[in-house]
Amino acid sequence: MTDQVDIKGGNEAANTLNSKRKSTRMKTAMMTMGLLLAEAGLIGGGFMMFSEPTRTEASDMSTAMETVAMELELAEVLIFDDHLFNETSGIGFMYSTKVYLEVDQRDKSWLEIEAQGAPGKIEAALMSIWKSASRRDLDSDELGALEARVARALANNGLFDRRPGSMRVATTEQASGGPESGNLPMLDGPIIHDVIVVMELGRRVNR
Repeated sequence: MTDQVDIKGGNEAANTLNSKRKSTRMKTAMMTMGLLLAEAGLIGGGFMMFSEPTRTEASDMSTAMETVAMELELAEVLIFDDHLFNETSGIGFMYSTKVYLEVDQRDKSWLEIEAQGAPGKIEAALMSIWKSASRRDLDSDELGALEARVARALANNGLFDRRPGSMRVATTEQASGGPESGNLPMLDGPIIHDVIVVMELGRRVNR
């Protein structure tokens, strides 16, 4: 009887010990799993934190490259190189003058041809400006007002206000994916981007 009690007591002790061990293992496993989940969360958060600026930086770089690619390459076209006369002060002065147009590089060739074909219209527009300009404007170091008048005169006389028909056809073909679309980029926006006047000091003349 005593043996049975001892065996029973030993079994109960063993069961209790096993239960404690199982409980300890469960707790350890749960703690380990919790630590792993926390570590995974930290790693994931860190990855997102450090990867996001990379994507932003890549996006900024792409935008900057597109902006550089879209920037215009401007060229100067000489449309007038001669003398212009003024006598608003009652005394005649002759001004050696050059007028340049700043245009898109892709517009340069046809605009040079058009300028060579309309020298009379260009000279008439400029002569009208120089005849009515004040000596102060003509002798000033700042020719912005004069350049603005030249730009308006060219527009009012219909000079260089539209691209040739051949170029319009070419750009239309490009827009529709024509066979030559890879060679002729689309042209848009103003033709004349700026007017530049280069002028020497007036030389007095007797008329």
